Amino acid sequence: YKINYRHELNASQLKAVTTINGPLLVIAGAGSGKTRIITYRTAYMLESGIAARDILLLTFTRKAAAEMTGRVQELLPDVNSGSIFGGTFHAFSNYILRKHAAMLNLAPNFSIIDTEDSKDTIDLIKTELKLNSKETAFPKKARIQEIISSSRNRNMTIEAVIESDFTGLEEYIGEIKLIAAGYERYKKICNLMDYDDLMDVLRDSLKGNAMFRQKLQHDYKYIMVDEYQDTNVTQREIVYLLADHHKNVMVVGDDAQSIYSFRGANYENILRFPQQYPDCGIVKIEENYRSNQRILDFTNDIIHHARVGYKKKLYSSIRHENMPLVRKFYDQQTEAEYIVTEILNLRERGVELNQVAVLVRAFWHARFLEAELNRRNIPYVAVGGLAFIERRHVKDMISYLRLLQNPYDAVSWHRVLKLIPGIGSVTSRKIVEKINKPGGMDEIAAGNKKHVDDLVGLFSALRSANRTNISVAAKVEIMRDYYSPILKSLESDYQIRLLDIAALIELAGRYDTIDRFLSDFTLDPPSKRFANKNTPLIDEGEDKPMTISTIHSAKGLEWYAVFVPHVLDGLIPSSKAMGNLEELEEERRLFYVACSRAKEQLILTMPSFVSTYNGFLSYPSRFLIEIDKSKFRFEV
Repeated sequence: YKINYRHELNASQLKAVTTINGPLLVIAGAGSGKTRIITYRTAYMLESGIAARDILLLTFTRKAAAEMTGRVQELLPDVNSGSIFGGTFHAFSNYILRKHAAMLNLAPNFSIIDTEDSKDTIDLIKTELKLNSKETAFPKKARIQEIISSSRNRNMTIEAVIESDFTGLEEYIGEIKLIAAGYERYKKICNLMDYDDLMDVLRDSLKGNAMFRQKLQHDYKYIMVDEYQDTNVTQREIVYLLADHHKNVMVVGDDAQSIYSFRGANYENILRFPQQYPDCGIVKIEENYRSNQRILDFTNDIIHHARVGYKKKLYSSIRHENMPLVRKFYDQQTEAEYIVTEILNLRERGVELNQVAVLVRAFWHARFLEAELNRRNIPYVAVGGLAFIERRHVKDMISYLRLLQNPYDAVSWHRVLKLIPGIGSVTSRKIVEKINKPGGMDEIAAGNKKHVDDLVGLFSALRSANRTNISVAAKVEIMRDYYSPILKSLESDYQIRLLDIAALIELAGRYDTIDRFLSDFTLDPPSKRFANKNTPLIDEGEDKPMTISTIHSAKGLEWYAVFVPHVLDGLIPSSKAMGNLEELEEERRLFYVACSRAKEQLILTMPSFVSTYNGFLSYPSRFLIEIDKSKFRFEV
């Protein structure tokens, strides 16, 4: 072997890396070098003679996959590791379903719609079923989308989902089922797939088509899954079906960091892996390379009180005097002033701003803090707010481009037609019905005399952008030139929004086909690079900004110093979780994720009281009260 694995890895990492055949569960604690394990294990397989094309690596972000495969290439520059498939579950499914479309009787040019498009489609169905005019208590499109998606992610009926999570909507079960059926029909007609379809169609094809299943089992003989605690029921089944023949499957995860149940992640998957594969090996990685031992003593104690899970105790060779600090203040304003003063003190001591984060359970917990940072001119980025792909003008542009890919995409037609002054839902529906019929254009022109010029403008821009001899970036530029005057008439800050579209053109320049650009953009939107709400491409100037992030968005990241404000019972854990044991346990894991992001300094703060819509909150978090008092300093 070219790599000295014994020298590069600790004993438990080495065991995980060199166990290649058969099922393996790796429980990798926070900061224990999970990426390193997957990277070195891939290298070890290649050095053991396994072909790169036989390896499948499934992750939850494209960035993670790219980082791992990139590191393998650095470790083994002479070995061609390029044919490893490394990517997200959704990207894998998108690739496989298009590649084997003929075998599965699918149209290969389907459009992928994101969550916002799903909501808009559901709104169209509501209107068609005449349910939009119903009384105001009828659930909104976002709520219906959540119910439908939840029922699919968790393999539950719509009734069961409503009864378990959406009490109060039972009287609408009949209508919601009608909408769900209409939504499925609509996607088939328009050749659309949403995120859940990518998973469901792949799983159902693996289950129902033996030839397809055997082909994939033959193609991918070694499977690795990162962040296994974040998989949902469907993803677990996909992994099981892919590995069912050879059973060479390694899953890596940390049950203590399972915090995405609202997206359908199933905590049971990682707990039940040994039951699914009775002869599986289990390796626990407990040495932590991120935090000092005092922070680990504190975070170990948080998770020690969890009801279920794999028992582990993280340890570190990093010795340091900084004990976690818990501080109580009179009110939210003095709490915010203290945090900002401490951040400035850290900067005086040479800690750069981008090494500091404030992690909040919900964005409103940072209101006073944001005001104070602005008052003192401290640059920061807010992560977890409105992502780049969710901004209205970006969605408008993507809709134009989708029509170049799939002219039957009715969701996009509705969106772009309604940008024309005077065209509302009713007119756009009439136009969409005719648009792809023979002679439809003439009918549209005859029936829409007052909009004819605007429609001609739209159709000719689309025709011009659809030419085959121009680049993807040029297509985006043509549609931007058409859209700019519309944007100017809609938004007073249109110049700032045009910067977002310029960023979109820059992004498109990296692609050779519109299909690939749209697939990547929808499946793995560029959110982190575009985190600042005013400037799309952050100009970091002299001072790199500090971070305010929701805890959910901070998972996997680390900072020198971490502040967690508002540690009051009812905020952490959220009062919404109070009556439900499973949700309360997930809140504990969320608190654990927040505290385990800190390398050297962890500071938890709370005001004496916070007034919310359901009264005053003034007790410290129950998770804090459980922790052994010798594990932190308390100051008032």
